[in-house]
Amino acid sequence: MDAVSVPAELLSEAVLTWTGWGRTTWPAQDERLVIERFGNERAAGLLPMIRQLEDDFYRSDARFATADLAEMGDAAAAEFRIRHPEVSDAAVRALAWCYTFDYK
Repeated sequence: MDAVSVPAELLSEAVLTWTGWGRTTWPAQDERLVIERFGNERAAGLLPMIRQLEDDFYRSDARFATADLAEMGDAAAAEFRIRHPEVSDAAVRALAWCYTFDYK
């Protein structure tokens, strides 16, 4: 399974699952959640893509250049959105949630 053969909706759903968005009190970033939701074989293809998206989101230096968490998340999300327009708004919000949680 490579990024070309994975529908954007599926990858976005995998990001939401991995982060725990809407299900956990704080970001889970848990591979087991993806395995439980999508099965071992599909998760094995999705997890490297999720990690790549996470790495790309965390490339942002918004944590150094903003006044508060909301602004930080918005700035990092805007940078990420330029590189990854295919990722759903909800998945971008979930990655911003992780980013701001880690850099609060």
